[in-house]
Amino acid sequence: MAKASERTALRTEMEECCHRQMRKELTVIDKSYLSFPVIKNVVCPACSFVMKLRVYSGEDLAGKLAAKA
Repeated sequence: MAKASERTALRTEMEECCHRQMRKELTVIDKSYLSFPVIKNVVCPACSFVMKLRVYSGEDLAGKLAAKA
């Protein structure tokens, strides 16, 4: 069995399904959260990739939503 230090096949980039899930989470934050920061780990339901979601202010959220559009 390979040790953790010998593993090299870890995925670091997000796929299209991950981008869709991130967009959904950002929309939920935009509609329901009143205070910041919002720090979450989001798991993509299609590929199980864990994404780190960090939103520190309303302006930061607006920028992320505009970038994902």
